[in-house]
Amino acid sequence: MRRIAAAILTAGLVAAPALATARPDPSFSVQLLRGACLGTCPVYTVTIDAAGQVVFTGGESGRGASIHCQGKRRWTIAPAAVAQLQAFIDSSGFFGFKDSYNSRITDLPTYIVTVTRHHRTKTVRDADGHMVGMPATMTRIETAIDNTAADSACLSRAPPS
Repeated sequence: MRRIAAAILTAGLVAAPALATARPDPSFSVQLLRGACLGTCPVYTVTIDAAGQVVFTGGESGRGASIHCQGKRRWTIAPAAVAQLQAFIDSSGFFGFKDSYNSRITDLPTYIVTVTRHHRTKTVRDADGHMVGMPATMTRIETAIDNTAADSACLSRAPPS
């Protein structure tokens, strides 16, 4: 029994690095659109493709520029980061989520996430969705997209140093 457990553990440790370094699906892309609120919420769209190309487009809230990066910016992230995001989205059940989670609260930003995986595209709209049964994982996906895109300098209100 111990040998079986050791073999399973060893196989898992050998397979884990291979999974982490696996190349992303070439059709993979993810986009997060964050809409305006009644205040100064950040308004932007960030897109990541399978090659690690990030396109960030900053917009203005109803009260002017709410983030540092206005207009379109581009940069590249590591393929391993894309593969990790792709694996997280795959494990989340994203393609099984409803298309829309809309509460009746209208002064909060709306998040729209679009994922393409194996040439299949799914969009989920989150308008304070946690109030109407949206899976908590959806919020984690939204955060993971920002974290993977490494867009925190653009989201700050002050110029990056």
